[in-house]
Amino acid sequence: MARLTAAAKNLEPGKARHAFRRGINKAGDKTYTATKRTVAKQVGLSQKQTEAKGGLRRVRANYSALEYLIISRGGHISLKEFKARQIAKGVSAAPWGIRRVFASTFGLSAGKLGGHVFKRAGAARFPIAKLFGPAIPREIVKDASRAAFVETVARELPPKIEHEIRRLMKGTAS
Repeated sequence: MARLTAAAKNLEPGKARHAFRRGINKAGDKTYTATKRTVAKQVGLSQKQTEAKGGLRRVRANYSALEYLIISRGGHISLKEFKARQIAKGVSAAPWGIRRVFASTFGLSAGKLGGHVFKRAGAARFPIAKLFGPAIPREIVKDASRAAFVETVARELPPKIEHEIRRLMKGTAS
């Protein structure tokens, strides 16, 4: 980073910020993709579902804020999203990418209560409690998805910024 900062001082005023913004955005886009791919595998959903259910979005760097944000909002995802199906012993679903049987549970068809998975909360017929799987905002900051984020940033950010500085200096940066 010291070498990049020294090279950026040789640029015209305002050009260094332009180079940093472009480099941050290019590295950020690669990091977003790697993180989304990893967290999708970690929770057991497709990347498209992960983006929709986890409220994943990105805020790219601009001239006033040289930061790239990956934002995830939302709560726990209903068990029905994990390919849930009714079997004799309960409901079989695959949260966290591992198929297992949730004993003494039942799934209501799509016409009745949206096809969610339920478990009786007591001995009587009612009340029933809806079952949930992972929450993407929690999963994105731990284990493999966190490692993918840190590793991708460390690998991508310095070369991308250096490339943008060299591009603006027409390859004359040392």
